[in-house]
Amino acid sequence: MIGFMLRRLGSSLLAVGGVSVLVFLLVHVIPGDPVDNMLGEGADPRDKVALRACLDLDRPLAAQFGRFLAHIADGTLGQTCHDPLHPRTIVSLIGEAFPETATLALAAMVVALLFALPLGITAALHPGTLVDGAATALSLAGLSLPTPWLGPLLLFAFYIKWPLFPGPGDDAPALARLVLPSIMLGTHLAAMLARMTRSSLLEVVREDYVRTARAKGLQPLVVVTRHALRNALVPVITVAGIQFGSLLAGAVVTEKVFARPGLGLLLLDGIAQRDYRIVQGCTLVIALSYVLVNLLVDLAYGAVDPRIRNRASA
Repeated sequence: MIGFMLRRLGSSLLAVGGVSVLVFLLVHVIPGDPVDNMLGEGADPRDKVALRACLDLDRPLAAQFGRFLAHIADGTLGQTCHDPLHPRTIVSLIGEAFPETATLALAAMVVALLFALPLGITAALHPGTLVDGAATALSLAGLSLPTPWLGPLLLFAFYIKWPLFPGPGDDAPALARLVLPSIMLGTHLAAMLARMTRSSLLEVVREDYVRTARAKGLQPLVVVTRHALRNALVPVITVAGIQFGSLLAGAVVTEKVFARPGLGLLLLDGIAQRDYRIVQGCTLVIALSYVLVNLLVDLAYGAVDPRIRNRASA
């Protein structure tokens, strides 16, 4: 099991390295001068020279890439250049923003599971009925709703029309400010997990061991929760784990709509300002988050299904 995890970690880190190199090259080939974008074309030439030197733009591309690797190695990811008197490391900026994004992603995952699991289980236990049709229709609606459109709709309904929750920038308790963004971010995932839970549970309930459990006279709830659902959750965990990494990346739009100071908003500001170090640092952290989430998903496989754990140990 340990050898398997080390192999997965090695391959994942190589993928992160490839993403980092690709992002470095892409942000440097985009037309335009970052210095003019940050200071304006009418800025003092001396300020432009100083900012260009601070951003390492006066060096060859190979030297800039070497500095990028050095900043990764020293754990700072570089420093900001907007305020020469008070420079900050990119890691400190990300450290302030990432908890907001992680909290939003976790809340969206909780919302998705709270809707998806009961909906998928109910649909699987009543196949072909009106209940199943209604659950399927809700899932399709959730998959079809564009996330950028859903956020303003939620704000119109529950902030303007019926002011039940705070809006962007409002001074309110953290939990209240989290409700609408988590619904916006988690709706698509909830629909996906509901369909996955239904299809997976439908396959499992036809297995011989489930029929045997029923024949022993066990209560239907016990059969579903202790025998069927545990095995049916393996593909659901796969999708949920992989999509959690997508939630971290997908929080960019949600944080912009609800003005949340998270990693997505920091990344958008870095793109708007053409700040290479912020864009590269945010992208690297998001890629590393994918790696860690995938490793946790692999560990969850073994906890849910002992057959997978034994196969990995063999």
